[in-house]
Order: sequence, then C-alpha cells, then structure tokens
Amino acid sequence: MEKNNINVSIDNYDDDNIIVYFEKDGKNVWKTFGLYNFRDEMDFWGMPSLLKEVNGKNGFVFSNKIDIDLLKSEIDRFIYDNKLNEADLIL
Repeated sequence: MEKNNINVSIDNYDDDNIIVYFEKDGKNVWKTFGLYNFRDEMDFWGMPSLLKEVNGKNGFVFSNKIDIDLLKSEIDRFIYDNKLNEADLIL
C-alpha cells in the first residue's frame, strides 16, 4: 500500500504476528513514525505494537488477530493527520 510517497508494506513476522515497514524513496523511515508517537497512538486504538529489526530493517510488529483493514485505515489516518506525506522524513 502506498500513500503519498510513503510505502507501507505488511509481512508475516511469525505465526502470531505481522510486521509493518514504512519506506520513502527506498529508505526505511521508522524513526519518523517513532518521533510522531506511532506506537502510542496505535496502542490507544487497541492495536499495540513492538519495534523490531528484521534483516537490518526496522518495523512495527502487531498481532495478526488485529483486523488488517482497520490497521491499514489507522495507518493511513496517522500519515494524513501528521502530514507525513508533506514532511521531510528522518531516514
């Protein structure tokens, strides 16, 4: 899923979890999402996550029991509300 130059990819992490990566211009921008308190906000909406590194790439791990459409919707809202599509992101 790509929104406003931010590529959001969702992969399997393990049997019980998925991992979400954020990239812009081919670079992982997890730091920017961290600075904007992405984890706290997702936790507020009942979707807690952990920051994990997989193969040198940082992402946010969520339970695979979370409604994936709701998660995608909240990610899109987060990007929009914080104007991350317009910001110079920390790479």
